[in-house]
Amino acid sequence: MKFEVPYANITSRDQAYSTVKENITEETIARFKVKADITYQDDSKVIGAKGKGFELKVEFTDDKAIANLDLSFLLKPIKGKIVEGLTKQLSRVL
Repeated sequence: MKFEVPYANITSRDQAYSTVKENITEETIARFKVKADITYQDDSKVIGAKGKGFELKVEFTDDKAIANLDLSFLLKPIKGKIVEGLTKQLSRVL
């Protein structure tokens, strides 16, 4: 599932990537009682998170963040709640 979060306070792709990298960490994700490994690709401005039953990839463009979320069969029933939480977190920092 793909969803987009437009920038509200950010003016560039580099600034958006840096802000999210500083604010969305493994410790932040742990607050949601989810364990995930986060990867940062500085050259392509992509942040990835992979955990049990999900994989998330966030790409940054000049005006928005594009997130691609892949959920396991067991997590699909709460897809809306997960997307809402991710969108809220990204919107807060972007």
